[in-house]
Amino acid sequence: MPSSEKLRILLIDDEKVIRDGCERALASENYEIHHAENGNKGIDQLKEDVFDIVLLDLMMPGMDGFSVLKWIKSNQPWVMVIVITGFATVAKAVEAMKQGAFNFVSKPFTPDLIRLVVSQTAEQRLLVSETAKLREESHLDHATIAKEQSRLNSIFSCMEGAVMVTDHLGTVVLHNPAAIRMLEVQTDPVIGKPLSDSILDQGAQQMVSEAIYKGSSVTREFPPGTISRLFLRARCAPVRVDDGKTIGSVTVFEDITTHKKIDQHKSEFVAMVAHDLRAPLAAIVQMIYAIQMCAAEDNERRTHLLNRISVRIKDQLQMIENLLSLSRLETGSLVLNLEPINGNEILSQVVETIQPKAESKEIELKFEPTQEPWRVSVDLDQMQVVLTNIVDNAIKYTNNGGRVTVSASVNNSLGRISIADNGIGIATKDLKNIFDRFFRVKGKDTRGITGSGLGLSLVQKVIEAHNGSIDVESEPGRGTTFIVNLPIAEASS
Repeated sequence: MPSSEKLRILLIDDEKVIRDGCERALASENYEIHHAENGNKGIDQLKEDVFDIVLLDLMMPGMDGFSVLKWIKSNQPWVMVIVITGFATVAKAVEAMKQGAFNFVSKPFTPDLIRLVVSQTAEQRLLVSETAKLREESHLDHATIAKEQSRLNSIFSCMEGAVMVTDHLGTVVLHNPAAIRMLEVQTDPVIGKPLSDSILDQGAQQMVSEAIYKGSSVTREFPPGTISRLFLRARCAPVRVDDGKTIGSVTVFEDITTHKKIDQHKSEFVAMVAHDLRAPLAAIVQMIYAIQMCAAEDNERRTHLLNRISVRIKDQLQMIENLLSLSRLETGSLVLNLEPINGNEILSQVVETIQPKAESKEIELKFEPTQEPWRVSVDLDQMQVVLTNIVDNAIKYTNNGGRVTVSASVNNSLGRISIADNGIGIATKDLKNIFDRFFRVKGKDTRGITGSGLGLSLVQKVIEAHNGSIDVESEPGRGTTFIVNLPIAEASS
């Protein structure tokens, strides 16, 4: 396909935020993008127009993605399908790939991931198109064939995936530069030699033989250490001439190391969420049982247990809200309603909100505003949550009778907010992980302090979404200082 010709993509998803998110992620590429809000409308568009790639949600009301995929494979088999699925339904995505889908992405996904998957699919679409064109033009004279071969070689050279072409005996007749690099081939030259000389793994050799002798495409995955240090997915397809005879094979190797790492992170993420939800809920069940067993006149113990239940439930609600906010930030669906706000007023409101908690621990909560007003362009609700979270943490990790100081200053074009405490502090080895999801400092001083470990991760992402930054300084036993820098919206008046 000429570079000037736009690749046509159809997004079929019942969630508008996913359709919009995909379109934003792909907006910078040379694609023509269309939308369909359900399976029926998607098929209607496919009947009326021609598309190269379909991004297809599997779980839709009415006609689901599997039905749409079946229609595409029966009526427009040249269309490359990328299925979109939630992490909990990855097994369905695998089933969809067995039924003919080319690849899949799991929700939530990052803009970089969707661009990568679509780019790889576009390359495969291009390769399939060029291969079909070569077969159709096999009757052309030698000069024309040589020209097409040169063009195909140019395409091969630019492809990120590794491509190996063999004849019907398994001898390599063509490859691109990426094949040597990705497959870590040591033999020189490769062309004209059996594939087994270049790729020692028997699984890869059997895959090519199966595609040639069975006349059907074969897909396999190769973990690191088999044919490369990378985690690769290979798709091998037979090459046939007009009379149906198989004359060789084309194998495309795709680097899915990043995908596998993402899957691993997701598994770890689910395990951590399950643990952090299960443990408090089990404690709540036990406390409810204790309340039921309390004597009727034991109101003091009953009240104490109810207060503990309330704290636990609030922690879980906050964790769920943090997870939702993080998901919206990463998928680009969180809309910030920016408006110029007086920085001193935001901090004053935060201090006033958190003051009762400070008083309950006899902590001196002090606010030191700037002498002159200063304004920042922020989403008021999001910024209040962020600053409240930081001040709340300062109080949480400061012993009774301690001190927390919230101060502000203006330096050139930045508003600087400092939240300093004289609490238990953070060890140097833990500082580099303080903004990681689910990370919590563990030690004798933090026992009994509740939290999910999501708060500071959310804080960092929201501040960065406002084009700001956050830093932390700490010394064990002496306290911690968080410093937030936000761009000034306008000159102080």
